Amino acid sequence: MHPSLPENALGSLIFAFLSQGVALAVEVEFDDFARHSPDAVHPVLSMLSDTASKNRTFVEIVPATRDLMQKTGYFKARALWSLRSQIDRLLPGSMAAAAQPAHFSTVSTNGVEGDLRQDGLRTGGCTTVIYDAVADAEREALLGPAAVLMLPLKARLDLRSAQQKMTSGLFSQLGDGTVLAIDVAELPIDPARAYEVGQRIAASVNRARLSGYLLSVLPRELYKRCCAFLPNHSRHYVILPEFPESGEGYDALLGQARARLGVDCVTLVRGGERRADGALLLETRDGEQRRLGAPGLGPDGEPVEGPLFLADEVAPQRGDVRHPDAVFVHKVDAVGKLAAKIPAANGICLNYPTGIVDPAHELLLEAREALRSTDLAPESPVFDEAMMADAQLAYSYLEQAEMSATGLALTVRKQINGKSFNNYEITMWDVGSLILGLLAAIDLDLAPADKIYRRIKKIMASLPVITDGDMAYPPTLINVRDASIERRGFDACDFARLSSAVTRAAKHAALAEASSQLMKKWEIAGLMQGGVLKNILKTRIQSSYLSHCAHYQTRILPLLGQPDTRSPYREAFVGDTVADRTVSLLYTVDQIGILPTEPLLLEYVELGPSAECAVLTDIFLGAMKHHYDQTGQLLAPSETPIDTAPWFVYQGFDLGHETRWNVSYRKGRDVLFEPVATSPYGIFSTKAAYLWYAVRPCAFSLKMLETAQSRARIDGFGMSSGLFLDGYGQMANHADLNTNGIVLQALAHLKRRAR
Repeated sequence: MHPSLPENALGSLIFAFLSQGVALAVEVEFDDFARHSPDAVHPVLSMLSDTASKNRTFVEIVPATRDLMQKTGYFKARALWSLRSQIDRLLPGSMAAAAQPAHFSTVSTNGVEGDLRQDGLRTGGCTTVIYDAVADAEREALLGPAAVLMLPLKARLDLRSAQQKMTSGLFSQLGDGTVLAIDVAELPIDPARAYEVGQRIAASVNRARLSGYLLSVLPRELYKRCCAFLPNHSRHYVILPEFPESGEGYDALLGQARARLGVDCVTLVRGGERRADGALLLETRDGEQRRLGAPGLGPDGEPVEGPLFLADEVAPQRGDVRHPDAVFVHKVDAVGKLAAKIPAANGICLNYPTGIVDPAHELLLEAREALRSTDLAPESPVFDEAMMADAQLAYSYLEQAEMSATGLALTVRKQINGKSFNNYEITMWDVGSLILGLLAAIDLDLAPADKIYRRIKKIMASLPVITDGDMAYPPTLINVRDASIERRGFDACDFARLSSAVTRAAKHAALAEASSQLMKKWEIAGLMQGGVLKNILKTRIQSSYLSHCAHYQTRILPLLGQPDTRSPYREAFVGDTVADRTVSLLYTVDQIGILPTEPLLLEYVELGPSAECAVLTDIFLGAMKHHYDQTGQLLAPSETPIDTAPWFVYQGFDLGHETRWNVSYRKGRDVLFEPVATSPYGIFSTKAAYLWYAVRPCAFSLKMLETAQSRARIDGFGMSSGLFLDGYGQMANHADLNTNGIVLQALAHLKRRAR
C-alpha cells in the first residue's frame, strides 16, 4: 500500500477480510508516509493503527524497509532502530503502547532476492522476523541484527489476479510456510467496490482453506513461536533512588532483588531519564551507562538493549511475553517492594546479548571508549631544549647525506663496523620529505635561510621530467648523485608529496620563481581520469583512487590547477550521523588496506585536517590506546625501511584481517601479513611518534615521543628509522631521509603550536 490510497476504501477492503475471518498483515513503507505528510499523522496510518489495535487477532501492521539485506551488520541495526523511531514519529505513542514483543516486530524487505551473507549478528535475539528475503523456506537462520530469517515471499499478485488465482492449487504450489502478497495499488476509490473485491478474495481464501488445509497466520504468531525456541537472554533492571554506600550493602540488596523476582539476571541501576531518541538511560554502580528501548543501534552508534517492557505494565498471564531478549524494568523506592509479575520462564538468564560482529563498529566503540581516557585528554603542546636537540640531530642527517651536485640526499644510511652502506636511489616522496624537512629547518632556526634556499633551488633545478605526448611528469625513481632516471613511470602518491613540498616552498619569496618554473614543467591533465591521477607502472596503467594517498592528493591537486578530484574517503564519509559516516569511512579504509600514520598526519601538519582526516585520527589514536590498555604494548606504526630483508614494511591498523594491527611486506611475489605484536618486523616508527605528539599532544602521545627520544637517537648520525617492538631495541646505526625529514616537520609544527 502507499500514501495516496483512500483510507475509506482501504478500510473497506480490510473489513471484508475481517467479516470472513481471514487474517492479514498490511505492509507499510513508512519512508513514503514520512515524505508525504512529515508534520501530521497520515489519515491512512491513523485508520490502520486504529483497526489493528481493535482487531489484534486478525490485523497486523508490518513495516517495510528497502535494501535491508544488502546492508552490513552495523547498518542493518541502524536501519531497524531508525524504522522503529520513524514509526514512533508517524504514529505517536504507538511504540510505547506496545504491551507485548510482537508489536511492530515483523519487517518486510520488499522481496529481496539472491544469496544472503550470514553476519552472525545478535544484538537482541528474535527482535525482527524478515519474512520475504530468501527463496527457500528451509533457509531459516539467525541473521541479525536481532533478526530471524523466516518465511519467504513466494508470490505477489495484483488485485485482479488475486480474485482469479487464489485457489488451493496456488497454495499447494507455493508450499508450506510461505507468504503471499497482494498489491493494492489499483484499489477502487469507491469503498463499496473495494469491499466487494475484498469479499471475493477472502471467499477464495476460505475455499482454499477447506480443500487445502490452509491455515492463515499473522506474522506475529510465527514470530512468537520462533522466539520460544531461541536461547533466553532476558534480564531485569531495578531502578533505585540511590545505591548503598558499601559493597556489602549492594551485594545484599542485589541478592534480595534476585530472590523476590525469582531470577538471577538482575542489575541494580539508577536514573531512568528518557533521551530525545526515546531510549531509557540508566547507570550501573560502576558508572557504566545502559540504554534501553527499541533494540538496535542509536544515532551515535551505541547499542540499545531491548525490547523494553516496564514491569508494572506487563500482565503476568499474557502468553506472548516470551521474547528471549526482553528487558524488564522495575522502578521501586525499595527492593522490598519488588513483585515477581513476570512469568519465571522469562527470567532464566543464560547469557547477555552479544554485540554486533562488525569490525568497523567494534573499532569505533573501542576507540570512543579509549578517547575518554585522561591519558588522551588534550594538553598544551610543549617545545623544549630536548626537542631542539632532536631537531639538530635530524637536520644533521640532511646535511651529512647531501649530494653536492644535486642537493639531494641519501635515502638510507647504515653503518656497520665503521663502514657505510648507502642507498643512492630516491623517490619523489622522499624528495618531498627532503624539501619539507629543509623548510622546517628554517622555522627551527637550524641554519641560515639563504643557505637552505640555495639547496632547495638546486634540488628543484636537478629534477628530471619525462615527456610523454601531452603529458610531462617526474619519474618514479632517480639517482641522488646526478638525478639520472633509475626507473621510468609515475607514482601519484609520491607526486602528491612532492607537490605539497613545492607548493609550500612557493610561499617563500626566495623560492617562488624556482617553484613556479618546476610546476610549469609538469603537464598532468592527461594523467587525470575521472578526477583521479593514474599510476604509470612498468607493465600497466593503474588508477590511484583506491589508496590512502588519494585523499591527500585531493588536498594538493587543486593547487596545481586540478580542482575536480575524487577521494574515496570523501565519497564514503556520508550518512545521517557522525557514527554512520565514521563506520562507512572505516569500511572504505578496510577496502583499501592497512592504514599507516602517513599520509594521515601529514595532512594535519601541512594542510590542516579535513573532516575525514580528523575522524580517522581520532579512531587511530583511540585504537592505539586500546591496544596499549589490553596488551601493554606501545605502538607507533607507519611504513618504514628496516635494516634487514624484506627491507621495507607497511604497518597500521587493519580491519581486513583477524588481528587489528598488522605488518605487511613482500616476499618474492607474495604479499604477507603478520600481527605487529608477534612479527619480527614489528617496528615502533620514530617519525610516527613525533607526528602523534605534534598533532595530538597528550599524556599518551608524550609517552610515544619520550620512547623515541630515549631510544632512537644516533648521536652524530641522525634519528634512527625506528625500534623493534620486541624489546624496543634500536635499529642500530640505521637512519633514513624520510624519517628525519618528517621529524623536522613535526617539530616545526610543534614549535609553531607552542608559541
